[in-house]
Amino acid sequence: MAKAYAAGARFTEKYAAKVCSIGLTIVGLGALVAALSGPLYQAGIVGLVPAFDVLRYAVYALGAGAALCVIGFVFGLIAFKSDVLSNAANGLLGIIIAGAVFLVPYSQMSRNAPPIHEITTDFDNPPAFIDIVPLREATNAANPPQYVPVIKGFGREVDVMQMQKDVYGDIQPLRFKGTNYEAVFEKALQGVEDMNWTLVSANPQLGRIEAYDKTAWFGFIDDVVIRVEAQPMAYEIDIRSKSRVGFGDIGANAERVRKYLRSVSGVSAH
Repeated sequence: MAKAYAAGARFTEKYAAKVCSIGLTIVGLGALVAALSGPLYQAGIVGLVPAFDVLRYAVYALGAGAALCVIGFVFGLIAFKSDVLSNAANGLLGIIIAGAVFLVPYSQMSRNAPPIHEITTDFDNPPAFIDIVPLREATNAANPPQYVPVIKGFGREVDVMQMQKDVYGDIQPLRFKGTNYEAVFEKALQGVEDMNWTLVSANPQLGRIEAYDKTAWFGFIDDVVIRVEAQPMAYEIDIRSKSRVGFGDIGANAERVRKYLRSVSGVSAH
């Protein structure tokens, strides 16, 4: 019995550090490939679907590497006890790196966002894209510029309007009383600058502002149109944000619109 225990201890001691090192290497490669998936798509080297495939396989590698790191670290606990950090540090490092990388997509997916890719504050008369349409055409935007109340894909039909009302019911137009049109339009335009969007056009005569926002990792472009118009006893700001590609947006357009409305209204986020 004692001999068997001693043999087991020697086995775990021999392989703990090795398993940790292999696991860390796989985690490192997985993290590198995952990080490159976005730039590869932005550079036009791979298409969107292959880029997502690269990301998916990188996540698989991260999972496998993390599993090896856990095994190696447990071996280290058994074999080295108090000296585990010096002998199985690679395992702990691999677990930390894998967890940090996993946190990025998990934080996005955990939003439970509805499968829609545009948000508007006016369902009856959504603000229309005009000046930004040629830019959408130049980038072969898969989603049409007009507001589409029902979208179909992946074997399902989604009522965009109802989904927004159910999930993002707080998103409403902004109303300003006791001021003038020029001040409201300037406030709407300043909000675009504060959001660091790329301004495409600003037409105070027509009350329309168009801009776009670009994500850092994959370089996805979402277009924004803002309308300022007179209402009874007030001026109103409506906004619409729409992705150029993708069936769903993981809540990006709603988050963008909310931040803009908070910025223009002067209400800080909580």
